Amino acid sequence: MTPPTVKDVLAFHKIDRAVYEKFVAHGLEPGRARNVVALFMWLEERIDVINQIVQIINPTMIVALIAEGDAVLHCLQQDDGQSNYIEIPMITSLAKNRLDIRYFNYNKDETVRGLAHILDRIGRLLFDDHMYELLRAYESEEAAVRAGLSAVRPAVPPALAMLYAPGMGVPIASTEDARSMVITFSKGFPIGREEIWEHFTMRWGDCIEKVMMERVPPGGTILPMYGRVVFKTDTYINLLLDGERVSMYNINGRHLWARKYVPTPTVSVN
Repeated sequence: MTPPTVKDVLAFHKIDRAVYEKFVAHGLEPGRARNVVALFMWLEERIDVINQIVQIINPTMIVALIAEGDAVLHCLQQDDGQSNYIEIPMITSLAKNRLDIRYFNYNKDETVRGLAHILDRIGRLLFDDHMYELLRAYESEEAAVRAGLSAVRPAVPPALAMLYAPGMGVPIASTEDARSMVITFSKGFPIGREEIWEHFTMRWGDCIEKVMMERVPPGGTILPMYGRVVFKTDTYINLLLDGERVSMYNINGRHLWARKYVPTPTVSVN
């Protein structure tokens, strides 16, 4: 079988792209929209939901669906049982009453790893605005030929004619800084490097490159207050923060706050 081109893959996922653009048009920040769409794409592998979402035109219903998707993503990050009481009536209805929030809680690990897989592979192409602009321009020129408005058949742009490989599109951040989160602890309640590593890898899979902790004098009288986690791709940071500036996690009864690492600008002196 002939491998698909980038154009083929973009065309196949136009319906997923339509859901993404629908959510952004209704006020959802693009980064969060990617996460919510990935959630529905993961669910689509089990239950037909994407076609139903595309057909929703009522703005109130779209905003409510976005809020429910956000609520599911939030519950996936929590370890307490409170999220079992979240109501997601629209998602339950789209799924023909076959699931509620307990489904996502029961399948947390499978769900979050599935989201990361989607975002790191097809998502890097699906959410690439430039590639869809190229596709739409090409399809508009083709439509003009079919309608007899143009006699010149357009050539497929080289970027669209390439054979598709998973992960094409928006590149993975290459620097450690772009793949890092700063972590801080409650005073007097630090969390060990191994505990942090285990917490994230048990749920998100093989996602961490390294964990760095504040250097403190030996002897145990001064405890570390902060650290830094470097992930293998920036996808995990976007999922973990989901559009928020800071997220909190409970690791073995102690709190960890995480935010995207922003390097301190260097000032050159002449």
